[in-house]
Amino acid sequence: MDIIISQSAGSNGKEIDAICLGSGRFLRSVLVPFLSSNLKPAVFQTRGRTFLDSFKGDHGDVIDDRNTVPSLRYPVDTIQFNGNTTTSNIEIYAVGTLGNPDGKSQLMGSLLSRMNCVSVIGVGVTESGLQSADNQCMLDLTQLLYKVFVQKMKCTNPNGKICVINTDNVPNNGNVIRSHVLENAEKYSAEKEGEDFVEFLTSKVAFLNSMVDRITSSRPNSNGLVPLCEPLPNKALVICDQGKDLPLWMDDKDVQSQFGVKIRHDPKDLESDIALKLRVANGTHTAVAHAMALLSLVNTEALCSSSSSSDVILNYLDSLYQTQILPAAVNDGISAKETDATWDDWRQRLQHPHFGLSTFFITQNGAAKCGIRLGPTIKSLVVATDQSLSVSVAFAVAAILRFLTPASSANGSDANLRQLIDDAKLRDVYVGWLDVDCNDHETNVNQPPDNSSADTVTYADGLRYNLSEGWYEFKCDCPITCKTPTNDSNDSKRVEGEIALPEALSKLNAPGQPCAYKEVVRSYLIHSQGGNLQTLLKGGCEEEELSRARKLDTFVGAVSTLYARMVSGDSIILLLQEMMKKQQIYTNGFSTSCTCLDSI
Repeated sequence: MDIIISQSAGSNGKEIDAICLGSGRFLRSVLVPFLSSNLKPAVFQTRGRTFLDSFKGDHGDVIDDRNTVPSLRYPVDTIQFNGNTTTSNIEIYAVGTLGNPDGKSQLMGSLLSRMNCVSVIGVGVTESGLQSADNQCMLDLTQLLYKVFVQKMKCTNPNGKICVINTDNVPNNGNVIRSHVLENAEKYSAEKEGEDFVEFLTSKVAFLNSMVDRITSSRPNSNGLVPLCEPLPNKALVICDQGKDLPLWMDDKDVQSQFGVKIRHDPKDLESDIALKLRVANGTHTAVAHAMALLSLVNTEALCSSSSSSDVILNYLDSLYQTQILPAAVNDGISAKETDATWDDWRQRLQHPHFGLSTFFITQNGAAKCGIRLGPTIKSLVVATDQSLSVSVAFAVAAILRFLTPASSANGSDANLRQLIDDAKLRDVYVGWLDVDCNDHETNVNQPPDNSSADTVTYADGLRYNLSEGWYEFKCDCPITCKTPTNDSNDSKRVEGEIALPEALSKLNAPGQPCAYKEVVRSYLIHSQGGNLQTLLKGGCEEEELSRARKLDTFVGAVSTLYARMVSGDSIILLLQEMMKKQQIYTNGFSTSCTCLDSI
């Protein structure tokens, strides 16, 4: 049995009017509930049959010879801010699998032949599934649309267009899917209706760009089948419906609010939503995760504690947003009101006391994320003539570089640590060292109870940390181009070439003066796979280029100064406290200009 149909779907499923290819947790926790409020969606797992099989035990011998049951519902858990878990039971009208020929024929043949119309097709594949037209899900989607075309199936949407919605944050995901489907459609050219099929895809199918943003995990001991989610954000799903092709009920603001959905009609609005997610939510996430991980704060839940450390970190994030991210977004034409709303929503989510994320997990691909998430803010403030970069954003970059510095450059003399480093090299992994003992500066407050600080914890595939021993593992293949010392420490010769960022950092004599780090810091910041600021050095008149170069050099100096203090042993939390309390040179606190650090 490769399909189960609800009796609420009409005779053998004829009232089903939406189909989802994929059964991922985000799709099941956001898109399907939204569709189910007014449509009758069916969900087909693209591989395997675990989701399909999860319904069998609920119905036992109720399933009849037509594979129908009285109803189909699956649970979605949400952890509220007060710690209570609420469960929603989401109704669907058929469930199946595309993971075998029989399951595929149940959709492409039996079910489609009985359906009266189709309004929406959800595509729940991730980035890897959208890399090529030859990906099985793209082939299945093309086949599904071809069957709909051949059967001349109705579409009751305002313009008669079937709307395809993806639930992954691939840029311009609708355009990508459209391109893949049109490429696959050429394979139907030999068919009688081949040319008309291409016309159908271009005139009767709307491939909508979208953005998704809801953190989802899974209920413990559910084998990943039951989504466990944070409360619905304001923009859990944003869909750009430029042609107003979606069903009319989706334009109801109350319905959108209920399900965390925003429908945009101007592509520029979606671009702003994506930019705000990257700059505000992702940018502050990246900025704080590296510092927290180095401080042995292994989960973002620590931000909701009453410790002095969490207070300092939140003050830092507030200033980073108010003095850097917000003005930069406004510079680039993004509404201040929308930006503030994004920050208010994200700040609350970031402090969820019962639904945190591993800070070490967030640090993955940190070198590239810095350029993608913090780069746009830095660029905007460098270009602006009346604004300056502050020590808060310089600290964010310095903390990322500190996290990506291998332990051998500072404290690799311990025999156990040397063995760790040697073993890690065999796996193309680096070993870093933690900033302070987790018992210092109240940084052990609000740690998850499931792991002792003495444990070696795996936080990602092949990557671990141990708080009591003071080390962590990381990967980084970000290349930079610069002159670095040769392997012979007694050799003063420097060789120019491309080298991985951690290798370049490890070859520096640490600890050292800030000037010793400027070349590597600058090379990282202007590399397209790193800080991604290289465009600042091009375009505009000569005077503008010189001005940008000077501001960039000042920023490089500020980052180098903070990085030098970090690798020399100055505590990250104490650096933040100096800034917050306006001590020493930080006369304006976190908003102090970078020029004060570059002059050191």
